[in-house]
Amino acid sequence: MKQDYDILIVGAGIIGSSLALALSSLPLRIALIEQSSFKSLDEALPAQSKPIALNLASLRILQTLNVWTALEMYANPINSVHISQQACFAQSRMNAKELGVPQLGAVIPADRLGYELTKALLQAGASKRAQGSLDLYNPALCESINQHEGVWQVVFSHLQNEKKIIYPRLIIAADGTHSTVRSLLKIGLNIRPTSEAALTTFIDISRHHRHIAYQRFTKQGIIACLPLLANKIGLVWTSEPKTIEALQNLTASEFLENLQQHFSYRFGKLLHYTPPQTYPLKSCISATQAQAGLILLGNAAHTLLPIAAQGLNLGLQDMAECVDLIVHALQQHKDLADASLAQSYLNARLTAQRQIIRFTERLTRLQPRFGPLTFIYNNGLLAMDLLPRCKRNLSRRLMGIHGRLPGLTRGLTLQKEEY
Repeated sequence: MKQDYDILIVGAGIIGSSLALALSSLPLRIALIEQSSFKSLDEALPAQSKPIALNLASLRILQTLNVWTALEMYANPINSVHISQQACFAQSRMNAKELGVPQLGAVIPADRLGYELTKALLQAGASKRAQGSLDLYNPALCESINQHEGVWQVVFSHLQNEKKIIYPRLIIAADGTHSTVRSLLKIGLNIRPTSEAALTTFIDISRHHRHIAYQRFTKQGIIACLPLLANKIGLVWTSEPKTIEALQNLTASEFLENLQQHFSYRFGKLLHYTPPQTYPLKSCISATQAQAGLILLGNAAHTLLPIAAQGLNLGLQDMAECVDLIVHALQQHKDLADASLAQSYLNARLTAQRQIIRFTERLTRLQPRFGPLTFIYNNGLLAMDLLPRCKRNLSRRLMGIHGRLPGLTRGLTLQKEEY
């Protein structure tokens, strides 16, 4: 039997699951394909999980999707951000109260965020499946994607290699940096050259972090500290691979002493840390993010360096804009495969993406080596702190609340009765 869908979402990570949840209340036939098996909701989550820094826009999106209530008890708010350079007097602070917002963002365990989104998604699938509006296929793997006269034919294997063929009007790929959809459609990937690597770990501290996040530029690289629950911080250290390797080879006491020198006693005494994880950094952008009947989201569209915690936040903002355009197409009774939808998405998001991508890459390239750039960094940080308008504009961009905001960010829920 031929199975037609309005939308096929490939990838049920944070972006894909959020998109499916947002669209589940609309009069749409949606299929969601995920390569991995969904974890059992009874399965215990790891005691420590990679921390994710969500900006204010992302928090609002999760609130609109009705998943934030379940997440809030695991989240630690970020009320202030301190940016500084070692051995320089200048620094810049972003404070929620001064900016007129309840918080700048929050830090949450990645596994917990994934768990709650999966839980909400399975509930939505169960309630909508009787109406045929949201079908979940997992584990499933796309094997071929072809387009003929504006209609996609997608062949995928499901469960025990059972072959299925579906015909969606719009494909939305949210299947990560190594996107299968992008590969099958032979869409190129522009890899930005970088010689950086990152080290991550958790550190127990003797003094409460006071909900302050730090970004510190040092001779040994860029160090970001995220406030976690209780007296604990998550650390991301970005530098040249040889520096990261040297840090990993330090004993526990040597590592903590080194870090203590960089941060003095802002956190009190650094007590313990978990064995660090290291990985090379890669920045890459899809050669195209949208075309007739196709939109790429999240890491499938752009993988950013983990500087200023913008990658996931940018992906969620892209997703929210995509939802707005789908809603508009429904209201105007337009075909979701029409090239105008893809072009509208590019018009709405490319400029904002480029600004964030340039910002993160410049931070990495201008990593100070305590030569002539010291003066520039010193005075640049001082200027940003002394010029309220400049500071406010940058802060609002990083919080994701600058300019026109999509409906999910503004708290607008979608109701089937409106279409």
